[in-house]
Amino acid sequence: MTQREVPLQPVRSTPSTGGLASLLMRRRSTRDFGHRPLSIEQVALMAWAAQGRTTGERRSCPSAHALYPLTLTVIAGNVDGLAAGAYRYDAERDVLTLVAEGDHRDPVAGTTLVDHAWLREAAALLLLSGDVEAAARHFADQPPLGRRGERYVWLEAGHASQNVYLQATEAGLGAVLVAGFDDDRLLGLSPAVVPSGQHPLGLLGVGHPA
Repeated sequence: MTQREVPLQPVRSTPSTGGLASLLMRRRSTRDFGHRPLSIEQVALMAWAAQGRTTGERRSCPSAHALYPLTLTVIAGNVDGLAAGAYRYDAERDVLTLVAEGDHRDPVAGTTLVDHAWLREAAALLLLSGDVEAAARHFADQPPLGRRGERYVWLEAGHASQNVYLQATEAGLGAVLVAGFDDDRLLGLSPAVVPSGQHPLGLLGVGHPA
């Protein structure tokens, strides 16, 4: 078969102001955060984008068999209207529940595999974790046996992370996803930071760009 290139630029619509294409073009990873605090309203937007309910039992990102194995923990440190602490997000009730008092940004950022000095300057960290074992049992009959459920969990974490990126871009905020961290050190910080029986999947820093 003869190969033929089909250029797409002439037929692709020009990104419109406020449209998804515009957000995708402007989305960037931010590694230089300013000292201006986030508002609790902005944190609420990020939490909803990652795991919030939309209509009925549906949420903001797709989940295989609507299993929703992810948990979102908000590590707040510089948020107006929200005391420093680790909060678990309840998507069903759209509430944050305090699970550990104090500013945990530095110890959490310190588990990353690169220099974490810039990450601890983010006003809040969003930690995504998941019940990989439950997903593996649920999808145990799907090949590759024992591994399909884990794949779905990682894909869902990717969807949630991109939602946070896009919501942050629309709100004029900066966000960055960090997936390189020492799992054992993160799990060893406090049972409150990562829920018992869950795997840490991704860490997002959110704040105002410097």
